[in-house]
Amino acid sequence: MTGHPVDTAGDENDAGGASVRVAIGASVGVGPYAGPPLSGDHWDPQLLAEGDRRNVIDRYRYWRHEAIVSDLDTRRHPFHVAVENWGHDFNIGSVIRTANAFNAAAFHIVGRRRWKPARRDGDRPLPTRAPPP
Repeated sequence: MTGHPVDTAGDENDAGGASVRVAIGASVGVGPYAGPPLSGDHWDPQLLAEGDRRNVIDRYRYWRHEAIVSDLDTRRHPFHVAVENWGHDFNIGSVIRTANAFNAAAFHIVGRRRWKPARRDGDRPLPTRAPPP
């Protein structure tokens, strides 16, 4: 993969990444790319032309989603996160998002009760699966 179009110089208050301060009402992200031509299939032509407003670190600005996932897979940490699903399931989503933020290799929900993610398909019942032996 070739050079990077976004300046990622940090300051004394961050861990080496770009410091981000957003005023209320200000747009987030970067505008259209205006630098020298870029080569590589990880760049997204639409994002280069229109700007990248996604919540991604500067390293992945203007990258296609699939290219980001592919790159993260090469950097994935070997640990797994497991949660026992013994009671209320309303905090499991938070744990999953945190495991994802730390690029965990896998996430496991242990227990007999089925975790019920937010339903987007109306009132249809969720499918159930057999408990582990």
